[in-house]
Amino acid sequence: MGKRDDIVEATKALLWEKGYEATSPRDIQERSNAGQGSFYHHFASKQALAAVAIQEVVDERIQDFEDAMALPGSFIDRFLKYVAQNQQPLLGCRVGRLVWDSAVQEEELRLPLAQYFRHLETRITGILEDEQKTGNAKLSMPADQIALLIVSIVQGSFAVGRAMKHARAGKMRSALQAFLRIAIVEK
Repeated sequence: MGKRDDIVEATKALLWEKGYEATSPRDIQERSNAGQGSFYHHFASKQALAAVAIQEVVDERIQDFEDAMALPGSFIDRFLKYVAQNQQPLLGCRVGRLVWDSAVQEEELRLPLAQYFRHLETRITGILEDEQKTGNAKLSMPADQIALLIVSIVQGSFAVGRAMKHARAGKMRSALQAFLRIAIVEK
């Protein structure tokens, strides 16, 4: 990797660990072993760098979701595998964690976050509608409502776990699985 890539990778890690506002250019420079000149050679500002890093995280997480959905098995099993990819639940969702940073309300930073959640909601809705059409599942409510609730439950579980300062990954997974089994009866 080149120095630009090192800077972006360091920023992605720091955004997840500390958030946008708490991450300084000095933090990024130290984590990436890049000097101030190198930092500003590649990026005009912290916001410009964050925009690149956030878009990369969103693209990675969307690809992770699509990879999980391409696995064999039921939707519930595949979705739980996707959620289980987060090995650091106290850090929250790599995308959802950034929503609460007030500076991330700038369009350049907010739009990729919206893209991620819109993608999940749209794809889950489509997958569930297909599962119902093919007779693989019976839905207890409209697919779009289930999709929105799934995304909300996952994000809420990360928030509660962070607030309570302990890993609730097992309980989160159980609660999510219980909801999925109520909302989606797989055959």
